[in-house]
Parts: sequence; C-alpha cells; structure tokens
Amino acid sequence: MLRHTLNTAGPQRKQCYMYDILDHIPQQLFLVYSVGLQLETRARTHNISTAISLQMQRQAFSGHFGLTRATSRLFLTEKNNDLSRPPLDLAVRGRNRSSRCVHRDDTFISEFSALAATSVTMDSPRAVYGHTRKSLSTRSRFPEIRSLNADNLVVHTETETKVSRSWSRILEIRLMDIRSVPWCGWLFVYTFVQFCFSVSRCLALKALVNMYGSPEDYTVGVKSAALSLGFLEDFVCTTYFTSALWIFDTFKHSVGERFGQREGWTTEIIGGVATFAVSWLLFVTLMAPFVADLVLVLYRDMRFTLGLLATLIRERHYLKAAPISSEEVQAAYGAAAGLVVVGTFFALVRTWASWSDLALWNPTRIVPSPESLQTRKISVKKSTMRSGKGVKYVELALEEGDDKSPEDEDDIIDKPFSLNEKHTRQKCTVYQALRVGVVLMGLVVVPSIVVAVRCVCSPLVAFSALNATLNELLNHAFQPAPIEVDISKLSKGTNEPWVEKYIDRSELHDRFGDDTLFRRTTGFIGDLAFDVKIDPSNPPNVLVIGVESFRYRDSRYLVGDADPSNLFEGTNMTITPNFDRWAKRGVALRNIWSSIPTSRSLESILFAQIPYNSNVKTGITGGKKETKLSGLPQLYKEKGYETYFTTGSSITLDNWNIFLRTHGYDVVWDDTVMTKMAERNLNISREEWHGEEHRGFGWGVHDDLSFQLLGDLLVRKARMQKEQQARGDVKKPLFLTHYTISSHEPYESWPTWYSKTAKPDFSALYKGKPHADRIQRYLNVRYFTDMELGKFMDRMQEEGVLNDTIVVIVGDHGQAPEIDNANLHEESVTRVPAAIIAEGRLGDAVGLVLDDAAEQYDILNTLADITGLPEEGFLQTGVGRSLKRKIPFGERAVFSNDPMRKMSIVRGHQRLRYDAVTDAMMLHDTEMDYHMTTDLLPFLSPKEQDEWKAWRDYGRRIASYYVKRWDEKCLLAIKCRG
Repeated sequence: MLRHTLNTAGPQRKQCYMYDILDHIPQQLFLVYSVGLQLETRARTHNISTAISLQMQRQAFSGHFGLTRATSRLFLTEKNNDLSRPPLDLAVRGRNRSSRCVHRDDTFISEFSALAATSVTMDSPRAVYGHTRKSLSTRSRFPEIRSLNADNLVVHTETETKVSRSWSRILEIRLMDIRSVPWCGWLFVYTFVQFCFSVSRCLALKALVNMYGSPEDYTVGVKSAALSLGFLEDFVCTTYFTSALWIFDTFKHSVGERFGQREGWTTEIIGGVATFAVSWLLFVTLMAPFVADLVLVLYRDMRFTLGLLATLIRERHYLKAAPISSEEVQAAYGAAAGLVVVGTFFALVRTWASWSDLALWNPTRIVPSPESLQTRKISVKKSTMRSGKGVKYVELALEEGDDKSPEDEDDIIDKPFSLNEKHTRQKCTVYQALRVGVVLMGLVVVPSIVVAVRCVCSPLVAFSALNATLNELLNHAFQPAPIEVDISKLSKGTNEPWVEKYIDRSELHDRFGDDTLFRRTTGFIGDLAFDVKIDPSNPPNVLVIGVESFRYRDSRYLVGDADPSNLFEGTNMTITPNFDRWAKRGVALRNIWSSIPTSRSLESILFAQIPYNSNVKTGITGGKKETKLSGLPQLYKEKGYETYFTTGSSITLDNWNIFLRTHGYDVVWDDTVMTKMAERNLNISREEWHGEEHRGFGWGVHDDLSFQLLGDLLVRKARMQKEQQARGDVKKPLFLTHYTISSHEPYESWPTWYSKTAKPDFSALYKGKPHADRIQRYLNVRYFTDMELGKFMDRMQEEGVLNDTIVVIVGDHGQAPEIDNANLHEESVTRVPAAIIAEGRLGDAVGLVLDDAAEQYDILNTLADITGLPEEGFLQTGVGRSLKRKIPFGERAVFSNDPMRKMSIVRGHQRLRYDAVTDAMMLHDTEMDYHMTTDLLPFLSPKEQDEWKAWRDYGRRIASYYVKRWDEKCLLAIKCRG
C-alpha cells in the first residue's frame, strides 16, 4: 500500500511523504541514509552492480537502527525527483518542512508506523517487489537481514542460495567499506607500481653498475644510493601514472552521471570494459620502457630511449638480419609476457574492486574546506549539549560544498549558517590556492627536488638509478649530461688553440679559426716510414675496400707467430690466407682501430672524423643533404678523378643512398644496380637469387658477384685510360670505394657452390666452445669473403690494373661471435686489420708492418700524402695523420669509440676504456690481454694516471665537438650559428 501511495503520488506530494517519514525516524538515520545514498549513487556511476550497492545500504539501515528489510527498501528503491538529490540536502529539507507540506497525511503516517512495527514478518521479497528472489538475477540474491529490536540488536542471516566462505570473503574484499579509507585505491596503485619497479631494479642493479663502472664499484654505498634515488624517481613516475588514472576515473564518473540513469546495465558494462582497457594500456605504457631498458642493460649493455625506438622503426626492414641471439629473443618474449600478465592483474583489480576507484578521493582533500571546518566546529559544540532525553545528535557534512550548517542550539537545522560574504570569499580563495598548491607539489615541486638530488649524485649512481620511462617523459632531465671539458686546460702551457692538439704536426695547414678544425691542408713534412713512388703526370687509381666484420684476430700474419693471447688455440692456421698474402706484398697495419657499426667507419674512412657519439644514430643518418663535408671524394674530385661507390649491399640503411650521392660520389652502385648488372652481364637468372643457388641474401648480393662486377669495372676503366693516354688526352683516374657484405651477421648465407667447396678445418677454433655453431658459421663466411678478395686481387694483377692502382684494404669493424653481446669484447669489435698495396711502387717498404696505434681516420691524410694534393691544397675537418710519416712509438694517441659500449684511447699497445660521463676507467694491454681481464691503471704512478685522465678529457672534448658540429650542420664553418 505504501509503495502504491508513493508511486502514484505527484512529485510535490511524494516529497511531502518523505518529509513525514523523516520526521518520524531517529535523528541518527540522517547520517546512515546519507552514506547509503552516496554509496548507491557512486556505485551506479562507477559501473558497480546496483544490486550490490543496495545490499550495502540495507545493511546500513537494518543493521544499525532495527529497520526491517522492507522498510529500508522503501527508502532506497524510490530514487525519483528529490530522492536522487544529495542526501544531506534532503535531510535538511526534511527537518525544514516545506511550507507547501503544512498538512500532514495522518493516514500515510499511520501506515508507515504499522509497517515499521510489523516488518519483522515481512521478510519476503514479494512483499515489496511483487516477485520472488528466484526470479532475480544471481547478482541480486543476497543474505536476508533481520533485526529483533533497535536497542539490543541481533542480526541473523538466511541464505536461499548457498555461498561458500571463500566467495563471501572475496565479496567482502570487493565491497570493502571505503567510507573511512577512501584513499585505499591510491594506496593500492602506489604500492603495486612501486613494488614492480623495485623488484625489476634489484634484478638489474649489478649489470647497471658494471655497465657504467667496474665490478669494484658494486659496493653497499653505491647500491644503497642507486636504489634510494631510483625509488624517488619511481615515485615521481608513479605519481604521473596515478594522476592519469584519476583523470580517467573522474571522466568516467561524469559520463556515468549523465547516462547511467537511462542506460542502466549497458553503461555499467561499458564502464567496466573501459576501466580494464585504460588501466591495462596505461600500466603497459608505464612499464614497457622501464622493462625494455633493463632487458637491454642485461643483454646488450644499452639503454632504452625513444631515439632507439625510432631507429628500430626506421630500420625495421633490417631487423630480420639483425644479430639477435635466441637467448635474447627468449628473454624479450619472457619480459613481454610477464608485463602482460602483471598488467592484466592490475587492470582486473581496478575493474573488480570498488575501492580501487581513484575518483573517490584525491590528495587535494588533505586540505579541509572552510565549510567542513565550520561544520565540524559547530557539530562538536552541539554534540555535547544534552536534552531531557539524552544526547542531541547533529548531522555532519559528508561532502565538500554543503552550503548549510547548524547555527544555534534551539534551531540547528532551520537557520542556515551564514558568514560574512567577503570573509567567506577569502577563505574559499585560500582553500582553492592550497588545493592548487597540492597539485603543483606533486607534479612539479617533488620532481624538481628529485632532479636536484640526481644532480648531486655521482653519474654512476644517477645512471644506475635511471627510470627510463620518467627520463623520456621529462626530456632526459634525469640523465646526467656529458661532461663539458674546460678548453683552457687543453691548451694549458702552450700558446696554441686547443684544436691544434688534434692536428698532427706533420700536416701543413691553414686554420680558419681558433675554435674549429676547419682548415686547408697544404702538404706534409717529416721523416718517412715508407714511400710510394708516384708520377704526377700519371696519377694512379685509388681503391679503398671495406671488408664487412673483418677483425684483427682473423689474420695470422698480423697476430704473429707468438700469438701471446692464444687467439689461434695453439694452431698455425689462418682464417684469411689471401689477405695475409697480399698484406705481405704491401704495408700492413696491425694496430689500427675502428668504430662500430659500418656507418661510423664511413665517417672515419672518408672524412677522417671521430664518429658521431650516439647509440641510436650516426652522423650520416637521414642522408644529411644540407650538411657540407669535405673528405676523400672531394679531394679526388678536385684532383680530376671520377668517384665511384660500389657495394653488393642495400644502402637504404641510415640513408646511405642519399648521403653518398650528395657528398662527393658521381656514381653509386648498390644491390639493385648489381642485381641488374649480374642478370645482364653474368647470366644470373632471377630464380637464382633466392633459390637453391643462393646468389643473394637478405643484405643483398654475395661478394663473389660484387667482386666480379667491380673487377669488370676496373678492367674497363683501365682500358679507357690507356686509350686516353694513347690519344694524348688527359688521363681520367678513378677513385673507388667498395664495401663487401657477405660476412655480415648473422653469418647464415653463402652461395651453394661454396658449400660444396673444400675448406680448411677450423674445428680447433670452435669445438667445445659456447656458441660453437655461430663461430663455425663466422669462420666459414670469413673464409668465403677472403677467397673472393684473393680472386679479385689476382685478377687485377693479371689484368695489369694493380700496377696503376693504390689499394687500401681495411675491416669496417670487427665482431665477436664467441659471445652473445659482441660489444663486451671491445678489442675484437674495434681492432681491425688493414694493408696498403701499391704494386711496383713501395721499393724496400714491401712487407713493412706498422705497429704503432692508428685509426681509420688516418686513411685520408695517408692517401693525400701518397697521391699528392691539389695545387691549392684541400679542405678538411679531420683529425687523422699521414701514416707515411714516422713518429716515435707510443707517443701518439688515437680515439676509438663504441657508443654502444665505451669510449677508448689507444697509445702503443695500451688501451684506456672510459665512460663519456662517469669516472670509470680501465687500462689494458692489447697484446698480452686481448680479452681485457687485467686492469693496469691501479699499478701506475699518480703522475701516469693523471696523464691518462688528461687523454680522457681530450677524448671527451673531441667527441662532443663532432656531435655539436654534425647537429648544427657547421662542420665546414668557423663558428656554428647555434
């Protein structure tokens, strides 16, 4: 009857009925009703089952005040018009009875009183809803709640559907009362994310310290400092993550309030899916860079950056041929799977548990509002007043923004609390300012403090604590900057500009400024280490051959019979017999160093520069159309040479195809050109490239065909030159750069005919070793390229080409197939073989082996000194010296950097490896300690150590010089505009 009365009443009459009810229930019910109504509204907004929220509110009514289920249901199921308004507002208006409800409906009040008295027997759902519980969905079947009386409360439960205790506990967790701990969701997110960060850090900490320091640096102090700073960075990162989740939850509330009443279950389902998807996506976005960074540290000694990701995307077509071991692949899959599982768990908790909703609370609520302060003050005062019947209860404001408060003892509700308008406005302004301050504190001030803490920490600690996600988000603010070397120290004790330190004294030059290497080289002076006879009227052709992945230790001739590091396992074999044979006929360079990968060797060989110091790009990345350069192509073009670049490889990697054509080469042949030429000139069918014959592979055309086509070009050009001279015309010599490709990682492809060819037994070099299969493949393909090099050189000799050609053979960089992370074997990766062959021109210098330290960037000045300069000299920005000139052994230092690993300086047979930022340094003997197991630096005198530190500063300074000049496109400039 009551339900019918309420449903058929108009809005105004229904409001009056509710006022009547409120006038006849205890004062305490205001608070409970308010809480229950808020819980239901929030539950509906947050896409939690309405049935669940109703059960919670019924428990609040009947459990605390002796109301029966039917009575409480009467209140909580009628949510129309005023009943859906904020609960305290309804309660206040209940006590301040509307003037339009002056006349009470005594019949209604009587029925309500009777219902309250007899409701103990009304425990059937049909009494209110008109249907049985069995007709309800399973989500709506909850324990029945019954009270015996209001003073001595006893609660019993009757369950028609049996629920296991475990499920009850789960339900209790899900529906945990969050009224007293609304910040529970924030606590969960912070705790969970910080735990994930901390566990990951502990697993990779040792590798991080070793990466930037040495095993001796892995001390308790360093570990504690790194973990502490890391915790702070993780906290800042978690704050940004939690803020993003809070924004989503708040937005979801707004959407739920707008559409929840109309859409019902649809809104709830959509909200749940959205919560899961957004939570999962944000968590994975947060953790993926961090996890990827640690995996790279463990397996590659690299750090994750967005630049690295951009490089991988840019060069994605070459990833299938990248040197990635199965162990690394498994580790990557394992890390990804773990991240997905943990992210899924996090998202499920956020979707499943109502208390994980971040919109229920935010840190700005730490600041109490003026209204809440005033309400609490008055409520505390009034709660101590006693009437004849006992304590007089006063409602408390449960929500910020309640604009009504009790005023005096006699009429607490009837008279709204009023403040001076100006004073109130001032308080509100201060309140809002404090809330903004809390936001700024969390999002700006705390991160700034952490950055300041990072700045006072050592670079070793800072790098070990680095949170890759946060570092990328804040534009590398948490990454120590490269050390700026004081230029004045470099020129201390001399009157020369600092750049003269990097220009060899045998070079005659005119500098264009005191702060630039841009200069005009006009000649070379000094005693000769060897000489090459050149007729200026008949300039020779110049051929530079860069051999892919060719390392010093592959040549027995260069290693020597003594083999102090036992690189050949006690055997007398060599892997490169043809290179050795031709090196003996020329001048061999056994102590020449390089950088990795091949693009960096191009910078050094062609332009005599220390390569661009970055592990995500090189100086030529992107083609660098607008960057002006001067090196070997420009030198020989000025001397009247034709310039060719040839390779069997694809040259789209790092945009070589753009760079080479715009920086001095008239003609460029790549795999596409050679494929067409081989099909036309060598009768290679298209099916043979990737068919059973394997004439091509992922990187391009194999070396047998590329050397064949290169030889055809040289023979044809040699004949044309002879014809020119016979006619009395000026000879048009050829400058040609050729790069091989077959020996590129992962060493899995060679022509089928080579597989059937007899080869030396290299088993002594790989049997019983880790990665024996990979070592064997490397040795086989190295021997293949050497075989084709020998065939090419023999053919050129037979055709008479070598008598008119200066040939330089050099490894582009080395490799270390013996281990997963090749960069760890730094000497194997950066020490390469080289030889200068000048048939009939060397005289007594044939068979000479230069043992002093040299670098690929010395090739420019060496060839310029051999073949001669243009009349007005030539422009350059290099740091090389002419190896044709003699200097005392061990006096000169060369800079050989591996941005993937460490920077290094070589003097004589000693190599200093150091970090671009941290203080870590180690010194090794390159002959006796090839694998770098003994650090010699601690055994040196303080004076000797200081000397190496000075060279370290020279290395840092020149590396930063080239980075700046490349970035600002001012290599051929006196000053950079930036």
